[in-house]
Amino acid sequence: MIIARAGMFVSACLLCVGLCIGSLAAEESSEMFFQHSLARLGELPGFQCRFEQRMLFADGSSQLYSGELAVRKPGMFRWQYQQPYDQLYVGDGVVIWHYEPDLMQAEKLADLEAVDPVVMRLLDGRLSLKDISIVEYRFDAKNSLRRYLVELAAGSRVWLGFRQDGTLINIERDDVLGNTNRMQLIECAYIAPSKNLFSFSPPPGVDVLDIRAKP
Repeated sequence: MIIARAGMFVSACLLCVGLCIGSLAAEESSEMFFQHSLARLGELPGFQCRFEQRMLFADGSSQLYSGELAVRKPGMFRWQYQQPYDQLYVGDGVVIWHYEPDLMQAEKLADLEAVDPVVMRLLDGRLSLKDISIVEYRFDAKNSLRRYLVELAAGSRVWLGFRQDGTLINIERDDVLGNTNRMQLIECAYIAPSKNLFSFSPPPGVDVLDIRAKP
């Protein structure tokens, strides 16, 4: 009986050791997967895709947005909302334009603070691996997503969701007011769009405001 119990104890210990080693291997594998996926994203010259963005507000309400996103590195982007209304953000690497056709108004912006600067800095290549550290890892079995809570150099935290092939398709971030911004990237084409896509000239009759900070 004593020998049998001793054997059970040894087996249990070996099982625990095996689980610990397996857990460490899984953690290492998940970190390597993240590094490789982010490195591949950083190496892309640009891409185009559709997106769906849901804002979940602290008061319980929500709003769904959709449109198209194009990125060309370094620093060029075209973020066009089509639903629930038209609005456009265009950055050519120097100037950022915000245009709302319904208001007949265009603005020159210094940054995208009003939208989500973290997301765009990540997508257009201004953030590298050295700017990002993993805080938490989860595997979403239902959607077959590898999800990482990461902290950026500036202290912001954001969830990144990757498919099993390493493609980034999900981005989620909470703001200081308790609102949640969820974005899903759909039907992405990983080629650099034409530079012409990132130029903007206000149509005739549109009011132009320059709200960049003056020196």
